Amino acid sequence: MWCLVNLPNGTTSGVQCDPKRISQECLEKVCADLGIICETDYFGLIPVRDGDTVADVDEGTAKQWINLRNPLHLYTNDRTHPIVFSLRVKFWVPAHLILQGSVRSLFFMQARQELFDGHLRPSSWANAAYLAALLLQADGYKYDPAKVPSTSEMLPNGAASVTSSLERRPAAQGLRRPSKRKCSELECKRGSVSSQTSGGSSVPHGGPQLDEGAPAAGGYTAAGSQSGGDGVNGNAPKNIYHRYGALRPAFGDADEEEEQEEGTVEPVPQPANFYQLIAQEHEKLSRIRMTATSAQYWLLEEICSLAGYGEEIFEGVTIAEPVVVCKIGVSPHGLTIVKDDEKYSVPFTAVKAAKSIKRSFRLTYMNENHEETYVELKLPNHRTAASLYRAITEKHVFYSCETVRPIVTTQFIRDLKGTIVSMFNEDTELGKRYVFDIQRTCREVYDAARRTLHARGIEIAPSAEEHAETPAAALGRLEETLRSRQDASGQLEKLLDERIREAITCPICADGEIDTTFLPCGHMTACRACAVQCDRCPLCRANIESTSKIFLPPLLQSRKGTIASRRPSETAAAGVVGGAGGGGTELAGAVASKAPAAAPLVQ
Repeated sequence: MWCLVNLPNGTTSGVQCDPKRISQECLEKVCADLGIICETDYFGLIPVRDGDTVADVDEGTAKQWINLRNPLHLYTNDRTHPIVFSLRVKFWVPAHLILQGSVRSLFFMQARQELFDGHLRPSSWANAAYLAALLLQADGYKYDPAKVPSTSEMLPNGAASVTSSLERRPAAQGLRRPSKRKCSELECKRGSVSSQTSGGSSVPHGGPQLDEGAPAAGGYTAAGSQSGGDGVNGNAPKNIYHRYGALRPAFGDADEEEEQEEGTVEPVPQPANFYQLIAQEHEKLSRIRMTATSAQYWLLEEICSLAGYGEEIFEGVTIAEPVVVCKIGVSPHGLTIVKDDEKYSVPFTAVKAAKSIKRSFRLTYMNENHEETYVELKLPNHRTAASLYRAITEKHVFYSCETVRPIVTTQFIRDLKGTIVSMFNEDTELGKRYVFDIQRTCREVYDAARRTLHARGIEIAPSAEEHAETPAAALGRLEETLRSRQDASGQLEKLLDERIREAITCPICADGEIDTTFLPCGHMTACRACAVQCDRCPLCRANIESTSKIFLPPLLQSRKGTIASRRPSETAAAGVVGGAGGGGTELAGAVASKAPAAAPLVQ
């Protein structure tokens, strides 16, 4: 049976699997095609049902991950047609823990898409500009001052029409209500996906549409599936800084956003020079010659602290009176509970128990006052309740535990036929379905990957040691190096000017400039005023028959002009020092005493 797996870059990979085998084999075959040898534990598969597009799968905040330990035939009723899955990052980890470049590339492609879709929200406008600059650098764009828009330049009218269509979008499940300021790139992506579905071609999508023939990182088009096409993509803004400037920061929690949309609270306006800020950050990254791989690394490091990072959000209503809407977000850092206009953060260490029965879910945890508290919810369906229970357990084990305990790996349920057979044979495998598919924790995945790559003699991707210097530190080091080189060049220039001034100064009067040559010996060692007083050459003592005026080369003439412009300031400085300490009289005396020394040469 064929399995079609949609990748984060919009392409589709097809593998052939045995429907009676576990789903883990499908994931391993897809990863093998992508060159991933290990670290497959970070990824998961999401079923794509009839009528769903890739954009619809990415929009869901509570993803229905398939269990990789269960047989593949459980996820299809028609074996004559291929099963369609989406490969997505299930467990997000920082970039310095990723050892393979192919794995890091998949992380980057999904993070890039989630930034443009609004699932990941920058913390401020400055952070949004920095992230946009990293995306530009990762996609292979070089800084070009000619492409920087002016402050008065506005977005094209097409972008506004695309943004207005987002207001008709149904509200997604999440801690933050979808804002009317949602970026237009989601509609661009939907257009590319729809064209891909109708045309039957496998074309990458994701993010804003770029210029035709623009560079792209990782072998996929950084812009979208259509270049200069019809529909929504044709209305996309043309400037690259407008396209990458679609990132919008998180302005607060859901209540604040609702108030902003209702007009009771003014939203934080976009700075007038926002696109110039992106260009400035892009220029800094170009100055330090950051590669596309390094830009991907630092983007993955930067998003670790953003709102919505690796978060799955589940929404339900409380069972106890009064009935209110309650949302639970499960992220690598713990749980976030929003209820009664209040927001609570619950670390995994404070969770005591979690239990799901059909549509109901109960969570018991210790609050800040070390008191046992519980939350009981009724979710839309039993699959969502089971997904919430599974997400809390698996993320807690993956991020917080040293190893996976048997109580997690052995937990299973049975279908009706298996339950009946188990009454007579408890050890039967009929109808057994595992609840969790997690096999290793984050530490175990990292250690196992290092051992596997070392045993195969494969070079590990650039580690944290090679990226120990942040872009800001690299820029500071570059500026310090340029400053020190400029200082050294200035000192060398000053020393050269001093030597040239000494070389062209008349040694007889120590005041004039050498501009006369003695004939027939040809020596040049005096100024015009001293040369007319000499009968013999001061160097070779030969008789002087005549003198001739000489002209310095153009380069020395320009240097002489520079020296002459500097000399008045130095003379003024010397006069100030002499007037203050009486040294001016002594200096004049020294010059006067030097003149008689040349008298024997004149005679």
